[in-house]
Amino acid sequence: MKNYIQKIINVFTASKHSEKVTEEVHQWLVGEEYADEKELALHELWKETEGKVDAGIWNSLRSVYSKVGVTDVAKKQYQLFVWKYVAAVAILIITVSGTFWLTKNAFKEETVAMTEQYIPDGETYEFELPDGSRVHVNSGTLLLYPNIFNGDTRTVYLIGEADFKVKKNPDKPFIVRSGNMSVTALGTEFNVAAYPEDSEIVATLIQGKVRIDYEKSNESHILQPGQQVVYNRKTAQSRIADANLEDVTAWQRGQIIFRGNTMEEILLILERRFGVTFQYNTNLFADDKYNFSFSKNADIGEVMEVMKEVTGKFTYNINKNICYMKAVN
Repeated sequence: MKNYIQKIINVFTASKHSEKVTEEVHQWLVGEEYADEKELALHELWKETEGKVDAGIWNSLRSVYSKVGVTDVAKKQYQLFVWKYVAAVAILIITVSGTFWLTKNAFKEETVAMTEQYIPDGETYEFELPDGSRVHVNSGTLLLYPNIFNGDTRTVYLIGEADFKVKKNPDKPFIVRSGNMSVTALGTEFNVAAYPEDSEIVATLIQGKVRIDYEKSNESHILQPGQQVVYNRKTAQSRIADANLEDVTAWQRGQIIFRGNTMEEILLILERRFGVTFQYNTNLFADDKYNFSFSKNADIGEVMEVMKEVTGKFTYNINKNICYMKAVN
């Protein structure tokens, strides 16, 4: 199926088509059927047009936009630096594989203006939304929101992780949509972690009250402070768990805390935190789980030294923004 879908996308992007055919292909791309296969195929398209990590990256993204015929639907308020292919694909199609739970109908009216905030790896950013709500965005995160919250709700779209302190407005619920999950609040603080490369979406209530809903499902959950919903992307199953709020909000204080994480999960988070890339053999680590805690002042070298001593499994060498890891002989 993957090869079949790849061929369809390749044929489509290789030449121009009528408006009707283009619309039909777009509808098929954003449909749920074979969503994972379509995302992988779009990954290949991204790799074909990917630029280097420099000012030319934006031209690379424009090339992808151009190939699939998507017009500029978002006002670029924050400079889009470098973004992994999944985010590029998300901007490109907006709803592919449910990365955003956002249909094309949201952009039907020309009056709709969306603002795009992208926070590069190694940075965090805190700012105010148009309604006065505060949002603290973690590294490697993309947030889309309208310039003005018209209509009956205040809806934003998230890829990555952010903490929301919502300004109360009982007549206009605040909704965060990411993947197949939406979090609705009237006045509260909550954290949503929904990086596309992670297998789970986690919504944690810090204070107040929220409702969790799922696309094409009647299931919903009401969270109490200190609870979180963990949604598995592959199984579409969710569960309620008690949260360690100190751990959940550690990133906002600059701390790095791991509780029962595999080394693969840890390295993925460190890539976002420090803006580095790890090169290692996937057989280097088993599924062993580790606990680590690092202060906000710890640099990547200090972190690697601690992990090297604890695991005893690797040596490493950091060259610019690449960390090469090798097994201990």
